[in-house]
Amino acid sequence: MISIPNYTNSLTPFTLKEKTTFPLSATTYILQLNGKELHDETLLFLTGDTTLNVDRYNYFPINLTPYNLVVGQYDYTVWQNTGNTLSTSALTINDVVETGLATIYGTAQSPNPVYTATGQTQYVFQ
Repeated sequence: MISIPNYTNSLTPFTLKEKTTFPLSATTYILQLNGKELHDETLLFLTGDTTLNVDRYNYFPINLTPYNLVVGQYDYTVWQNTGNTLSTSALTINDVVETGLATIYGTAQSPNPVYTATGQTQYVFQ
């Protein structure tokens, strides 16, 4: 399980190289977060690996602020890709390099955030 703070920058660990089959210089990674509460989907590129030992683990900087995610549990999938399109529609199960559970924590700066998920606007009242 990984934990990602909402509304701040953080380094998040993954272990991607062991299942990556594309050349590392040509590989881009897509992080897919599927919310367990709202059943929403969020896609973002994982870029800027800060790890010196990529054979063991990878640390990617993640900032979820633009996505306004609801605090809670998410299933996550990391896909390997050779393109620059933020979509998983052309990828297959063979392109999955990591799956697991993610916890998003932290509070919004505004009292009544608006969450946009899969084209629908949802309101959370606190």
